[in-house]
Amino acid sequence: MPKEAVIRKKVITMLTQAKWVCWYPPKVRFQQSDVFGIIDVLALRGKEKKNIQITTLANIPTRRKKILAFLKMTNVELPVEIWGWNKKTKTFKKERVTLKSVRRA
Repeated sequence: MPKEAVIRKKVITMLTQAKWVCWYPPKVRFQQSDVFGIIDVLALRGKEKKNIQITTLANIPTRRKKILAFLKMTNVELPVEIWGWNKKTKTFKKERVTLKSVRRA
């Protein structure tokens, strides 16, 4: 399983090639470095913005649960995209998670 740094590098490469400006928090040993604990990469392009959680394909359900728990607890409407790396196909499965998507269910 690739480490988060390897997956993040792939995400940053894809986004910068598509003209997105990217930022991610620096990694500090033994400390959480995700923004709000749910965002690994922030990306901007014009008026568009993306909040991205990076993970492996197998961990998408866990990340979804973590994001939804944060959104419910804080009652914040913040769209977060989960990008799950599929090692076999060398592609990302992308999923958008919002509090509204839970309310509709």
